Amino acid sequence: MTRIWRWFIAIIIGGWLPLLLVTWWWNGSADSTDPFFPPLADIWEQFKFNWIWQFWGIHVMPTLENLIIGFLLAAAIAIPLGVLIGSSATAARYVEPVVDFFRSIPPVALVPAFILILGLDASMRIFSIAFAASFPILLSTIEGVRSTNVVLLDTASVFRLTRSQVLWRVRLPNAMPTVFAGLQVGFQIAFIVAIASEVLGSGFGIGAFTLIATDTFMILDAWTGVMLLGILGYLLNIVFDLVERISLRWYFGQKKLV
Repeated sequence: MTRIWRWFIAIIIGGWLPLLLVTWWWNGSADSTDPFFPPLADIWEQFKFNWIWQFWGIHVMPTLENLIIGFLLAAAIAIPLGVLIGSSATAARYVEPVVDFFRSIPPVALVPAFILILGLDASMRIFSIAFAASFPILLSTIEGVRSTNVVLLDTASVFRLTRSQVLWRVRLPNAMPTVFAGLQVGFQIAFIVAIASEVLGSGFGIGAFTLIATDTFMILDAWTGVMLLGILGYLLNIVFDLVERISLRWYFGQKKLV
């Protein structure tokens, strides 16, 4: 049995607690007459109607599109910049103070400023997501490049590798596990900011749908939006974990041997 299959089975086995909670919620809410806490069976029926048949293309696709584009943009900018700062003391001296200043600002707090500058279209949401996700990726890349084992660098020096060869063959492979850790954190932040940017400045997207449903007392619809956010977040994390395990097969195999 391959490592991927073992990982997939572990995911299924690890779902016992969510399944238990859903079962408890289903049975415990079956006789509920509270309009704000309807039975889970009613929420599920509305969920299927909303997100399988009606609103997938209108609300889910814009959220996923903005999330993926913003995250990829953050990675495309932050990883090369992190490699530059991590491998150059001169670059670090000039750039790190600016990075420390901007990363101390909560990303969600800047969404209103981005609305003022960029308006309410998709570019604002993509820029907000990219800005928020870039800092965990940047910092993890810097740390990964700087933490290269000294023995590896000395070995590269003995073999007279050029700086470019040291970067591509020594520093980057050594940094990749740390970079992926930053990518995972950045992806989670990107998901949060994607929803927040829709809540504050959009008529489309899961966040906007949930807010509008709440404001208009469409309680079942609001619950389905919350459920969809939880399910999407969980599934996206599983997909990211799978990509990481495939990309870093050598690293996880090495950990297992140790």
